[in-house]
Amino acid sequence: MESDVAGGCDRGGDSAQCKAAAAIRFAVTLCRAIAIFLLTHVPSAAADSDIRARYEVTLAGLTIARADSVIAVRGNTYSIRVSYRTSGAAHLMGSATGEAVSSGVYKSGRLVPTLFNLDHKGSRRAQKVNLVMADGAVNAMTIDPPITAGSRGPPITPEHLKNIVDPVSALLAPALTANGRGEVGICDRTVQIFDGLRRFNLVLKTKEARTMAQGPYVGPLVGCQLQIAPIAGEVAGESSAEGRPPNRMLGETELTFGLANEQKIYIPVSLSAKIGYATLAVRLTQFTNAASN
Repeated sequence: MESDVAGGCDRGGDSAQCKAAAAIRFAVTLCRAIAIFLLTHVPSAAADSDIRARYEVTLAGLTIARADSVIAVRGNTYSIRVSYRTSGAAHLMGSATGEAVSSGVYKSGRLVPTLFNLDHKGSRRAQKVNLVMADGAVNAMTIDPPITAGSRGPPITPEHLKNIVDPVSALLAPALTANGRGEVGICDRTVQIFDGLRRFNLVLKTKEARTMAQGPYVGPLVGCQLQIAPIAGEVAGESSAEGRPPNRMLGETELTFGLANEQKIYIPVSLSAKIGYATLAVRLTQFTNAASN
């Protein structure tokens, strides 16, 4: 069934099945990109801790994917591990599992990724990516299988490999300025991302601030409007069965963050996006924070 649906969609199909399949593949991309915690400003020697979160992705109220993330903080270094898998209704269109790992160091009051690894296995494709980075630039990368000459979208150039972050560290942002004074807003910024296959921007704008409980999180919330702006590399693929930029699939999209005051850690609490008449939603379902022995 999946191969027939995928083939029709790749030829430009616009059926409900095509849109559902595209939404599921986009949800997998969201799991890779945003189903993570957001570390903020920390001192030069942060307290060792392990932070865990679980997220659920639904489409029209039906669960289609889950993601688990673990952040390990060890002094001046950090690592983020995200595992994801399709589930429930998504299995009707195919399946996908994967793990993404990012690690780096604290530098000048911010987190600077040095390594990014992705191991993705889907019904339609498998993909491995390894990036070695320094000061926001890619120094070396391995892509397996490599990007083909027929990939849609502008080609990736050396300039696209500068001033970027990987997709797992993409939403990292300080709650304080580098000198520890004043707060820095999580919204009203553009994040430049390179994942090995494509270069794109996440554009965030403040929508509202409020205080309430949302799942396991209780406290101040900040809602951001989110847009995805493709720059170069693959446009088609598992994030869009019809070869359209992901943002064209979406209506109004809101990403909500919560701030854990004691640790100065931002937590992505929820995401909501319109896809046709349905709603794609990501929500935080579990959250633990424990000191490391």
